[in-house]
Amino acid sequence: MTIILNALFYFGLFLFLYRFIRYITTPFLKKIGYYKYYSPMFFTLPLSFRVLELHIGTTWDFFKLQNANPTLILSHLAEGLVNLAKAVENGQVHPESKLRGYMYYMNPNTVRKFGFNTRKLNFFEIVMFSLNYIELCILQSISYKKLMLVRLENLHILTIRAKDMVKLIPLYERTYDKFNKRSRIKPLITQDQQTPLTEVA
Repeated sequence: MTIILNALFYFGLFLFLYRFIRYITTPFLKKIGYYKYYSPMFFTLPLSFRVLELHIGTTWDFFKLQNANPTLILSHLAEGLVNLAKAVENGQVHPESKLRGYMYYMNPNTVRKFGFNTRKLNFFEIVMFSLNYIELCILQSISYKKLMLVRLENLHILTIRAKDMVKLIPLYERTYDKFNKRSRIKPLITQDQQTPLTEVA
């Protein structure tokens, strides 16, 4: 019994330190460009040669939002897709780059409408996601203002080739406009053109 309790204690300590270090390092990694942001809650980071991982913000980013709610977060997600696709179009991201990420907040059918392929997680990916599970449930509960567990039936790995995003820019822009109006936030500024997304043709 003592061995089990000790194991749980050290695992909990490891989990806390792992998440805490990621929390406090977000501003630094953002400043040096390791985290490349395309909206306040959407960034990429390099995994290997021409492989980028997609992320919907960190806990640091989440708590910087005012009145965080699902609609606002989806608005930032859509804005990030617009800006990332435009970065590919403008040559800032190599068109042959592979983009991948964890998906748990939309069902696979919805994700595929935005050009992504989906697959089940392998064992290593399940282990990595489990390190974030409790924190994700807490953040999701805060955004919904009620207890919400991450729906594991929606958990998939999504992938897309960067060049395939360019033709989907109109879809991403329409989606952003829709969620932006719902969340009643001001148009955000694109990083490359410095003009409101709602004014981009």
